[in-house]
Amino acid sequence: MRLTRSQQLLSCSALAGLFVGFSAATPFAAEGWNVARFDPPAKVETARDAQGREITCTFYPDLVIRESDTGTPEPGDAALIPIRGGPPVACRAAPGVSARTLETGGQRFIGRADGFLVFEDASTNGTMPFAVIDAGSGRRLFTDTITDDGIDRFAAEGATLRLGFRRGVQGACSIPQGGAACWARIVREEKLPAPVAALPAPVKVCAQAYRAGKAPKDTPSIVSFPVRLVWTGSLAIEAAGPVRCRPTP
Repeated sequence: MRLTRSQQLLSCSALAGLFVGFSAATPFAAEGWNVARFDPPAKVETARDAQGREITCTFYPDLVIRESDTGTPEPGDAALIPIRGGPPVACRAAPGVSARTLETGGQRFIGRADGFLVFEDASTNGTMPFAVIDAGSGRRLFTDTITDDGIDRFAAEGATLRLGFRRGVQGACSIPQGGAACWARIVREEKLPAPVAALPAPVKVCAQAYRAGKAPKDTPSIVSFPVRLVWTGSLAIEAAGPVRCRPTP
């Protein structure tokens, strides 16, 4: 069953106690991102456009993130609107000529850290894709996928971003059913990092997870492993074991 973001989000007030050192939290932050020290927005507004679609605008001193169709499981592409003086940005109005369309269809904005914007898929099936976007240019810097364990490190230091998380990989087969052959297929099709691909098939771990979850043996497997990612204008990634396993929800 796919869960919508509305089933996963916590309110700002509920999260505020989890963000050490924050003067305010983001309007919404997905569970698992509560280690991220997102910059507090000046305000958040919601409105309806001329077609009746829900619009959400997150205001910062230098820019606005305008999201459309936020009342649905499939939001449209967001817009980044620079603030350079002139009339105030009206959430209800069209984005305007200065807006930059972001390739974020199906994703929701969850926070800003200095020059980085983070978007995450609005629904999940056991893994959660996310995107990191440059707040100046609107250029997508990289994408990855976490499990619902979330992340354990998120630090923006100028032009450097450091992330620690468990990468989630959705397999097309069941490791308890297919064993080493299924693991080899996941390695081949999902192009797992070499240190992870070299590990033995996690058959025992998967079997335990399936028994605990009372999942049918033929349910496709999700595997996850620790990743350390550093962005400094290019991407450096370290990945290793141990590999965890769970059945697809």
